[in-house]
Amino acid sequence: MIFGEINELKFYKGISTELDTAIDFILKTGFDNVNDGKNEILGDNLFFNIQKVDTKKPEDCFFESHKKYIDIHIVLEGEEEIGYSQKENLNLNSVYSEENDFQTLNGAIENRFKMNKNNFIIFFPEEPHMPLIAPNNNISTIKKAIFKIKY
Repeated sequence: MIFGEINELKFYKGISTELDTAIDFILKTGFDNVNDGKNEILGDNLFFNIQKVDTKKPEDCFFESHKKYIDIHIVLEGEEEIGYSQKENLNLNSVYSEENDFQTLNGAIENRFKMNKNNFIIFFPEEPHMPLIAPNNNISTIKKAIFKIKY
């Protein structure tokens, strides 16, 4: 897991070609002319989703984990918190879906990261994360981009 300011993204180039392409898109292209929903850059190897979604109280959220994709979360409008815990400290809540590259887990939040338009967070495969936590339980609608990079 990597958390930082948007202008620090450039330091994480070199991990994979697709991740480099995603970083270049975020830093150079921006989100002015993109549609809500799925936006493909390199087909299933690299795409991103633009979502308008409500944040939730922590008790209404869940941990998710992936095996095939790296996630980059960027908040475009509003604020959210994203929870993180080590996988060995959580309990499986669902069977892994190969088709959706998705599994849910439950347990205590070990760390919270405050997300706004100035920062990013990257989760690598098998790193559980709990998105959409409402800061201070103040539920609001946010707009965010979630990049999916095949690993």
